[in-house]
Amino acid sequence: MSSPNLLVLLKNESLRREALQVLRSSDRPMPLDQHDSDWPSLLERVAKTKPEVLLLDVSAVPTQLDNALRQLRYYAPRVKIVALHSTADPQTILAAMRAGANEFLHPPLDTLHPVLERMLASSQSPDVPARRGKIIGFLSAKGGCGATTLACHVALELQNATQKNVLLADLDLTSGLVSFLMKTPSSYSILDAVKNLTRLDESMWKALTLEYKPNLTVMPAPLTYSRLEHPDENQLRQVLQFTRSQHDWVVLDLGRGMNSIATEVLEEIDQLFLVSTLEVVALHGLKTIIHGLFDQGEKIQLVLNRTPQTMDISTQELEKMLGRPLYAALPNDYLALYQCYSSGNLLDSNNRLAQHFALLASKIAGTPAVKPKKKFSLFR
Repeated sequence: MSSPNLLVLLKNESLRREALQVLRSSDRPMPLDQHDSDWPSLLERVAKTKPEVLLLDVSAVPTQLDNALRQLRYYAPRVKIVALHSTADPQTILAAMRAGANEFLHPPLDTLHPVLERMLASSQSPDVPARRGKIIGFLSAKGGCGATTLACHVALELQNATQKNVLLADLDLTSGLVSFLMKTPSSYSILDAVKNLTRLDESMWKALTLEYKPNLTVMPAPLTYSRLEHPDENQLRQVLQFTRSQHDWVVLDLGRGMNSIATEVLEEIDQLFLVSTLEVVALHGLKTIIHGLFDQGEKIQLVLNRTPQTMDISTQELEKMLGRPLYAALPNDYLALYQCYSSGNLLDSNNRLAQHFALLASKIAGTPAVKPKKKFSLFR
């Protein structure tokens, strides 16, 4: 039998000591990874190492067991969980088994090693991957470049193009423009998801989000925001990891500049779209961000917004200056945007700019694109 990937979280000292003694005194000792930090750190370790078996002290779980085990299996779908407790309390045993634990053991732990060998021997079925949606983000080179407008329209067009479940989340915590543009006011925000991470499940998530249309959900920014409420980096990333299990596509409005939120969630993002205009200040900000994200490779894509029909600089010259190719260039239709936002709507699908948003969404999703009615196109 191959060496198992065994992760151990046992907070109870006597329980931990006995379990480790049993594992190490066997004729065939099992290599293990001990963990003694907090619950968010354990989830991060599980996501990174994908252990085959987890020895879990149920008294160390800071939430309801069913929620805790659901979280663990999201990050490692095949993990087998052996629940341990210092006593044979019937209520604890019943709760653990109902929550989905594979085994429940209590002292004396003489059967621990045979139980682990049996579980590992039966672990020959192929992986059944958890649902894993794709996360994309829009970030303006400076304020006013249109990242929020792109995020809102691309989220809508992604849903239209793929017919999949899409989430639009506002991580520009100080502006709250997504809620305004999508007309989805709410008393809940991403901060509520962060605060309730240990209890976060499908039903709570649905209560925190708003449905814009079938299969297009919005998570607004908070109504008010203080720096004292700044979310913990690990917890914010875990919320985003959770969104992958609930949605096929997650579209993030990240605000402007390489701000702290954008920096913290960068590792969770599959594609980051940097949005700029041809303004000198915007291009300077864009070049600065590109330089800072040099090691991110193809994750970074450039979108030129509000592009005039006649440019003073060629696309080739612009790309040479920025050191990267343009992913897309979008025409300017400020008046149409102003009018539709004033009436509380997004752009009509027959609008030329809206058709370019649809092309961008199709390119992102890899679906066949419906070409705009007008021949002019700045897409590569």
